[in-house]
Amino acid sequence: MYDKPHVPPVLCPIPWMSQSYRANGDVRICCQAQHGPTGGILKDEEGNIINAKSADLDDLRNSPLAKEIRLSMLKGERHPECVRCHTEEDAGIRSRRHVENELWIKGGWKQIREQDKFTWDYLREHTSEDGTIDTSAIPNKFMDVRFGNLCNLKCRMCGPTDSNQWYDDQVKLWGDTYKDSHGIVKLIPNEKGKHQPEVNVYDWHDSEQYWVQMEKQIPFVKKLYIVGGEPLMIDPHYTFLQKCVDKGYAKDIVVEYNSNLTNIPQRAWNIWKHFRKIGIGASIDAIGDLNRYIRYPSDFKTIWKNLEKLSTAEGNFSVWIAATINVYNVWELPEIIEHYLRHELPRINDDDVKPIISPHPLHGPQFLNIRMLPKEVKDKIAEKYDNSKKHLENVVDECITGETRNPASKRQLNEILNNYKQFMYAKDFSDKIPKFWEHTNRLDEIRGHSFEKSCPEMYKMLKETEQ
Repeated sequence: MYDKPHVPPVLCPIPWMSQSYRANGDVRICCQAQHGPTGGILKDEEGNIINAKSADLDDLRNSPLAKEIRLSMLKGERHPECVRCHTEEDAGIRSRRHVENELWIKGGWKQIREQDKFTWDYLREHTSEDGTIDTSAIPNKFMDVRFGNLCNLKCRMCGPTDSNQWYDDQVKLWGDTYKDSHGIVKLIPNEKGKHQPEVNVYDWHDSEQYWVQMEKQIPFVKKLYIVGGEPLMIDPHYTFLQKCVDKGYAKDIVVEYNSNLTNIPQRAWNIWKHFRKIGIGASIDAIGDLNRYIRYPSDFKTIWKNLEKLSTAEGNFSVWIAATINVYNVWELPEIIEHYLRHELPRINDDDVKPIISPHPLHGPQFLNIRMLPKEVKDKIAEKYDNSKKHLENVVDECITGETRNPASKRQLNEILNNYKQFMYAKDFSDKIPKFWEHTNRLDEIRGHSFEKSCPEMYKMLKETEQ
């Protein structure tokens, strides 16, 4: 439904002009490709995984998988590694592919300068028959970087690859080993009794070679997408941003984060004001105590204060509520929408594309995916969504003014509720219900939490499925 004439059916600019790094430094074609059959991980001609710590950042752009995906797209074929975007599009949800096409091809949202956009004719012209691109003609304009797994939260849908705070819970929940893209990670206790990797693969960004290469990319990079862990805790990235400022390129660079917004250091405020734009996808999944349950141990009052500060801070900011819709919050989605309608803040989802929130569905683990829910529960959620629409439209009339914002907000709230119904019903993962209960109950015991108290309505609907 979002494909316009300027967005061909399967084309996405990411394989041409972007790099994406996992928390352990392994390079992948795109962060969304983590749900593909190989996780989108790039390998060299000998089949070795490419890691940013030691790789040539230009040569890796023509690795076998990168060339394969480009050719697939040019043929109009859906590549298996792109399954997340296509799954969302099939449910009517605006995917990352749509966003990147809007940004780099059409030049939407006034982020990218006219001279920094691409055309599909230009990209085709500089792509060989085997999928190889001329890296001098197509510079690496978009860096998608996950600087390790340092974090201050341990969200229920995450794990040790996403947050070092998960290490002790991982051992208690599933054991002292887990699989990452490079292989098996072994957790061992340190001198304080806290667990850590026997071999730390998450400090790859300490590599001098990597930063030397990154500094060479500064004149070409137009957007940095920085995630974690919690990216605002990663000190080396501020040093890199300061170099962008000192060299005079910051005014042409958009910096985008996914952040839990529990803490924003003063260093960030001092640097951000120099950049073309700072975009922040605020990882906030619910209101009040439910957000703390999902994204433990976040404090919603602190997060809200940081949202208020972002709404008036010096600089060019764009902030959106990037709620991850999962089993724990799917029932509360209408209430989440209403909260942001009634507590409108400048710069926070304040455009006519996504004027309320910018949610995305949790794909994995599947036992927390809303497709796991039994049909009778899905039916109750769908009924609630349908019954909420009129009330939410009245809230829009009460709270949202403006010739474009009011109708856009009504349109979006209906799209969100309809699209998540469609996504929920599209597949049946109900065979994962036993795994859901095992994970939820054991994690509650470890953390002293209660699914029943934190999600009472969902607990009532699911309790009969507990074995």
